[in-house]
Amino acid sequence: MSASELIAQPTHRRRTGRGFTLIELMICVAIVGVLSSIAYPAFSSTMVSTRRSDALLALMKVQLLQERFRSEHPRYGELSQLGLGSTSPSRHYEIALIERSADGYVVRASAIGSQQQDTRCRHLRLSVDGLNVVYASGATEAADNAAALNSRCWRL
Repeated sequence: MSASELIAQPTHRRRTGRGFTLIELMICVAIVGVLSSIAYPAFSSTMVSTRRSDALLALMKVQLLQERFRSEHPRYGELSQLGLGSTSPSRHYEIALIERSADGYVVRASAIGSQQQDTRCRHLRLSVDGLNVVYASGATEAADNAAALNSRCWRL
């Protein structure tokens, strides 16, 4: 073939895959959007229930330190006497000693900040009266959940 014949022939270039089209990119964005709208609520719910362990740890620590304090004193102590602050270790809950006596005490952990999304288990209450220990939870300070939901709030 001569050079003039090569020039005269139509050149059909084949499209090379050098990138994505706008349609392909929009499909990918839509898929990512759908997947994230499904995954985020599940992840958020898991984080809320995981952070609840912060309150459980704080309440169990209060219980342990109260018994130690009571072995040396005629009544249960205040949080400051136990060497504790008013927030849980990871600062997701506010800890308050509601009442105390020679026979028992009531301590409550109330969710603060983003942990307030834990609507059903926002407040956890530990009551000790002699040998009776009661674990309660609820959306309000009354901590009045039914037994089944209360069990889920106190389970890790």
